[in-house]
Amino acid sequence: MKTCLLIDPFSGAAGDMLLAAMIDAGASLDALHQHVLSIPALSKVRVDVETVRRGAFAARRLVVDLPHEHVHRHLRDVTAIIDAAPSLSDAVRTRAKDTFARLAAAEAKVHGTGVEKVHFHEVGALDAILDVVGFFVCAEALGVEVFYYTNLVLGGGGTIRGDHGEMPVPAPATLELLAGHRVVYSSRMEELMTPTAAAIVASVFEPLPPDACLVQGRVGYGAGTRESAGMPNVLRVSVARIAGAGRARGEVAVIRCTIDDMNPEFYGHLMQQLFAAGALEVYYTPVIMKKNRPGVEVTVLAEDEGVDRLSRLVLAQTTTLGLRVAREGRVELARRVETIETEFGPARVKIAALEEGGEKMSPEYDSCREIAERTGRSITDVFDAVKRAWHHR
Repeated sequence: MKTCLLIDPFSGAAGDMLLAAMIDAGASLDALHQHVLSIPALSKVRVDVETVRRGAFAARRLVVDLPHEHVHRHLRDVTAIIDAAPSLSDAVRTRAKDTFARLAAAEAKVHGTGVEKVHFHEVGALDAILDVVGFFVCAEALGVEVFYYTNLVLGGGGTIRGDHGEMPVPAPATLELLAGHRVVYSSRMEELMTPTAAAIVASVFEPLPPDACLVQGRVGYGAGTRESAGMPNVLRVSVARIAGAGRARGEVAVIRCTIDDMNPEFYGHLMQQLFAAGALEVYYTPVIMKKNRPGVEVTVLAEDEGVDRLSRLVLAQTTTLGLRVAREGRVELARRVETIETEFGPARVKIAALEEGGEKMSPEYDSCREIAERTGRSITDVFDAVKRAWHHR
């Protein structure tokens, strides 16, 4: 059994709420002072916690005294601050940098600019660095090996004002960061999930498997700074032991059809369209059909909510007159994406947790291709460099 952290953001989440809840669940404030506030850029920051009342809950709230500054940092500046930490473990350092890299990528996409040009503004301030690094320090102190969430609750409307002016709720960067994750829209017209919290979730969290068996441990509550009407502005976290934490069981929809009368040149376009429409996987299998005709079986894997959309696409873009749809059981290893440093620069890797306690890694192809194109090295050289960096770490 592995130690897992389960977050229950029934009223949303923010970086300071995550950190406060971890301390309430048993993480030491001394560890925060030792490992986070020893970072030179955070040397003048003062952190404490207090117990507050939010509705029916007694929760911890972070009390932070920050130096007044007007610094707008780039990703390289935040990375340098994290790298300057004297006592962070490699795992904490890597996860924190990956979280900010995701924030930068989301902001760049929203505002139509390059990652290197993104000014972090609010999310790059010292309190966000404190929240992100502090969260991973606390998770390590509690022995957390895997991260899960119940439902990610977002505000259902309204607006917020930031350095870029007025924006809708949820914030655009938050939605970018949570692409592919299970979210629930609340009727509350206010921001519930902040970009900092969304980046932490996107970095290491997965949905709790539907058949997960937990041995419940400590529970912590983190309070936000805002008092809200209705549901209390509180985040709940649980530290638990989970059986079979290395894999998730579920179902996937399988759409199939066989075709023997379509121009082979069209299959590349079809695959591109299906992936763009949300297919989990698309593959083609050569088959021999009636009258001994060579044909192709088209197979599309999809989540249930995408079946109708993808079925209509196959029927519109191919010569088939019908489809078969089935549900099949699926067993997946829990995985996360991290960024590791190689001799050619940072590269993204997929890391899967094995039930017996180990991990296995696979370099991300798109990341390695970008490095190969930028450096002029072969993609084989880049893959080998990523594997060397992983084994060295």
